[in-house]
Amino acid sequence: MLLTIGFVVVALLLISVVASAAGVHLERKRLLALADVMALEAADAVDDDAYFAPGAGRGDPGTEPAAISTATVRAAAAEYLADNPAATARWRDFGYTAAAVDGGATAHVELAAVVRPVIISWVLAPWSDGITITAESDASAR
Repeated sequence: MLLTIGFVVVALLLISVVASAAGVHLERKRLLALADVMALEAADAVDDDAYFAPGAGRGDPGTEPAAISTATVRAAAAEYLADNPAATARWRDFGYTAAAVDGGATAHVELAAVVRPVIISWVLAPWSDGITITAESDASAR
């Protein structure tokens, strides 16, 4: 009887750890999807007049459009989050950075959030305050 109770306790603790790990993994995948969307939105913030200027896109540095700047990437990311407040409602302590890299050809977005394990047991007690997850994504503006 005592051995059976011991095995049941170990099995329940194992289930709590696996369920919590799966939950954190799914939250990280959601954060990565949000990073991809925000990077695409920021890369799409290219000035149309510069993008469709005569000679643009032919490899000549003198006629290539100044695709995006860090200011436009940050503004596009902030605008997306303002338009979609439910996108970050599930996370505590959500934060992001956004910048133009590669000479204005690429939008780079980094996100960070704190998630709590699904089931808190004494095994997972050290992580009861939450686990910090991060994701980053790049999107080309050209």
